[in-house]
Amino acid sequence: MRNARETAIPDRSNITWPESWGTPRPTGRDRREAERVMAYWQNKLQELGVDATIAALDLGSMNTSDWSNRFLIAIDPAIEKSALLLYGSKFAQLLNLPAQPRMDRPMMRQLPRRYADIFLRGSAEAEKLMEPVRLEGEVERADDRIEQYRAIFIPVRVRPNSLTCLAFGAFSNRIVKRG
Repeated sequence: MRNARETAIPDRSNITWPESWGTPRPTGRDRREAERVMAYWQNKLQELGVDATIAALDLGSMNTSDWSNRFLIAIDPAIEKSALLLYGSKFAQLLNLPAQPRMDRPMMRQLPRRYADIFLRGSAEAEKLMEPVRLEGEVERADDRIEQYRAIFIPVRVRPNSLTCLAFGAFSNRIVKRG
């Protein structure tokens, strides 16, 4: 498993939202979502072996609380053209996305600028290494607070030995006061 720690360049174009609107306070469950997704995938590998594919993801349960912070990305050979295929309701809320993904648009045109590079890098590294990649770090906000995030990107094949790779993962964040 690869871990990366980073601090993103401040994005001064952020809009300051009132506390009562936008990103709610994460629960402990939200903060542990990356670990939950990793445990879920490891259980699937134990059940199905190393050839576990997208069919193992139980996509039918996408509208449940288990999927709320999760996502599925189609990784394109030209990484900047990668697209969000599926995501949970909490993921959409945290990143101010529509309830249904726009698969006709690259994810970097849909995600907030402060997170686009993180998702591109996580997806690219997961495919290249063919192992889960965890990213966590901080993003400075225009309202003098800090947004802390955690994400995991797990490479998943469409079929065993397929060249097509997807990134299955989870994302959570929280906003804290500086200092």
